[in-house]
Amino acid sequence: MQTREVENLYRKHFAAIYSVCFLYMKNETDACDMVQETFLRLLQGHFNYKDDEKTKAWLVITASNCCKSQLRRSWRKREVIYDAKVHDTGMEYSDNLLLRMVEELDEKYRLPVYLYYFEGYNSAEIAKMLHINASTVRSRLSKARSILRCELAIEKNPENKIRKAW
Repeated sequence: MQTREVENLYRKHFAAIYSVCFLYMKNETDACDMVQETFLRLLQGHFNYKDDEKTKAWLVITASNCCKSQLRRSWRKREVIYDAKVHDTGMEYSDNLLLRMVEELDEKYRLPVYLYYFEGYNSAEIAKMLHINASTVRSRLSKARSILRCELAIEKNPENKIRKAW
């Protein structure tokens, strides 16, 4: 792939890839590193999709895999990092309660919720990206919605500390 093509893809998909990386890494610096790693893999690999949606899907999955690999490293497990700042993606993470709650979901719920609600993919497309059944995606989305609904109810009424057991 030509450097010029990668530059165009970078400009076009940076915000989406950065958001995926931030959901995993939970801080700006590491998210930027993972975005860079994702596009390095694009340069180094044998990538030849012409369809824009397939390209974006490949970038999202590659970013997700890069973040997972980084988080598995033993030295990462000893660090405790969380940096909720305003980012250049157009979303204000510190002010958006719902997005912060999505960031706190378990990994198996976080990425499907992000891809479905923030990126606009349907459950079948997400299933192909994550290599799981579409019904699994739908059930994870349903479970995530119920978790978020409970968390929002607790956030609105802090005196009611009774949480639903899941």
